[in-house]
Amino acid sequence: MILLRTFSTFSQASGLQMSRGKSNVYFNGVTSEVRREIVQVSGCIEGKLPFKYLGVPIKPSKLSIKDCQPLIDKVLERIRQLGTKKLSYAGRLVLIKAVYRTLHSYWASIFIIPKAVLLKIEAVCRNFLWHGGTEYARTPTVAWSKICTNHKEGGLGLRDEYTWNKAAVGKLVWWIQAHPSKLWVQWVHSVYLKGQGWETYNPPQDASWTWKKVCKLKKEFQSAYNQNEWAMVPGKEYTLKKGYSWLRQNSQDVSWCHIVWTKWSIPKHSFIAWLYYQQGFNTKDKLFRLGISLDSSCCICAQEEESPHHLFFQCQYSRRVLQRIQEWTRVTMSDANTQNWWQHRRFTRLKNGILNSILNAAMYYIWKQRNASRHEGAIISPGKCVVMIQGDIRSRIKQQLQGTMSRKDKH
Repeated sequence: MILLRTFSTFSQASGLQMSRGKSNVYFNGVTSEVRREIVQVSGCIEGKLPFKYLGVPIKPSKLSIKDCQPLIDKVLERIRQLGTKKLSYAGRLVLIKAVYRTLHSYWASIFIIPKAVLLKIEAVCRNFLWHGGTEYARTPTVAWSKICTNHKEGGLGLRDEYTWNKAAVGKLVWWIQAHPSKLWVQWVHSVYLKGQGWETYNPPQDASWTWKKVCKLKKEFQSAYNQNEWAMVPGKEYTLKKGYSWLRQNSQDVSWCHIVWTKWSIPKHSFIAWLYYQQGFNTKDKLFRLGISLDSSCCICAQEEESPHHLFFQCQYSRRVLQRIQEWTRVTMSDANTQNWWQHRRFTRLKNGILNSILNAAMYYIWKQRNASRHEGAIISPGKCVVMIQGDIRSRIKQQLQGTMSRKDKH
């Protein structure tokens, strides 16, 4: 009756009418007499569970992996349609973010998704990121838990979807706590709470799986509420973003974030620089220790053991590249691969950003030449390498620059 009165009030305010012949009413756990009475009063047709609404399954019990298979299939289809192995790491990352923001986020904001389903989606995205396919092909070089952190924390800006799902359900907990006038909250009070306080309420043993999960999450969020106020920002409403940040509040920032993620750097260059700081390169020293490579000598100079520190910038080839960059920029970069050099520069913000992008580009092209030397046996000269770096940087600056530069920045 509450729903019918709500529909009637909405109809009077908007002028819109419910099409009773096209509307269904669904029942669960009520007697046949009550069903007949409600159907008679409402004038709607009795429907059968489960059913689909707006592309998602509606059922009274816990969602199974089979129920969520359409979500997994949609993720696979979207990636297979738009993704190719020719995409760079950065291009694949953009596609994965698009899939997460649309398909998965929609489901996560409605249901408590089984963890097994989230792991399957995670596996598809992880495989696509590292080798361009949806099936497992090789071991990732950086853990997914590190990837699913923001840039400041050393990650790639992907969300941890299990935590995001909890934050979405946390909004239901917040509504029960702070918005007793909502229709759904009134229903919760009449069916479950029945006069009990929400803070001290415990679900009965025969309660549904979903309701038990909501109550369990209530205990996890309990320390985040203070007198019906969200502790993160007192006086403000709960949001998914705030809830997600609160659940992950123990994370720590890294000092090299501003070096890698600058608007002046091309994304594929930033990704390679990010791999360096995360020790994600499969250099020959690592491959030799794993028994994959017969030796650990550098693919370019063949004089020393190949390690990330050697490639950037101790190798003879990379030193010559760096020397030409110094002549071009008129900035000494003798220790460009050390945190000390980056953190003690004294340039304008613009010049710092452009220098960051130049070094990221240098790392990208040196790594590219290392792979060319290993797989093709030939590399371009340091001079040509720097010409390619200059072309990329100039194009990026023209694309990003807004307004005019100061005379100091031009020099």
